[in-house]
Amino acid sequence: MKFLSIREFTAFPKKTQKTLKYDGKVVLTNNGKPSMLVFDIAGKDFEDIVDTLNRAEAMRLLEEIQMQAARTGLNSMTMDDINAEINGYRQNTPSGLTVSGGQAKVSPRKRKAKRCV
Repeated sequence: MKFLSIREFTAFPKKTQKTLKYDGKVVLTNNGKPSMLVFDIAGKDFEDIVDTLNRAEAMRLLEEIQMQAARTGLNSMTMDDINAEINGYRQNTPSGLTVSGGQAKVSPRKRKAKRCV
C-alpha cells in the first residue's frame, strides 16, 4: 500500500491517479500520520463498495463495544439483568413517550414543531 502526503495528493493528481490504478488504494498522511484511505473504484459497483465499507465499520464498532463491555463487566450480565435494566428504563420514560417493539415513539400531541431558520 502506497503512502502519500495530502500535499502530494493535491499537487500531483496524475501521480495519485496512476498509483491508484496500480495499487488500488492509497493512504493519505497529514503530518506523517495516516489520515485518509483512497480507493480506486473505477469500473466497480459503487453501492456494493459503500455497503462493504459500512459493514466493515459496523463490525469494527461492534468489536469496540464488546471490548468496552468486557472492561466494565457488562458482558457478564444475565438476561434477567438486561430485562431489569430495560424495565427500569421503561418505567422512567417521560409521559407521552411509549416504548413498543424496541422503538420509542412520541405521541402526536407531545411533539413540538420544528422551526426552520
